[in-house]
Amino acid sequence: MKRQAFGMIFAIIIMVVVATLGILGIKLSTSTLNTTANQHIAIQLDLYMESTIELAILYIQRNGFKYTEGNYGTTQRANPMEPIVRTINYGANGEYRFTYKMTPLVNIDTLSDSEEIKQTKVNTMVIDVAGYVVNPVTNQTFRVTKRQVVKP
Repeated sequence: MKRQAFGMIFAIIIMVVVATLGILGIKLSTSTLNTTANQHIAIQLDLYMESTIELAILYIQRNGFKYTEGNYGTTQRANPMEPIVRTINYGANGEYRFTYKMTPLVNIDTLSDSEEIKQTKVNTMVIDVAGYVVNPVTNQTFRVTKRQVVKP
């Protein structure tokens, strides 16, 4: 009789140990999933931010600060020194949202240089990029910003 009771107690102890190990394993896999998702999001944000900066540079190389794309081609902007602001969404459903703001560093109206030098100086700009995404696993918002001086 004592032997059967000892076997039952031993079986309960083994079940508690196995259940505890199972719970710890589930918690570990959940935290690993969150860490992996966060690392993936951080890498994607960095890559999309660099792509946004490249797109801003291409925009200025194509249009300059003086002109902007209109519905029927290129039109001249009223104030070429006003910042240009654009929004870009990346990802399958546009979940990575980026905004870039391009501001010229030099006002060409105050320069007494030749037209060629003026054009070179006006193309020097500051790009402010801000982007964010919401982690679908934890509903946590990740944000990234960058400021860069560019001379396309």
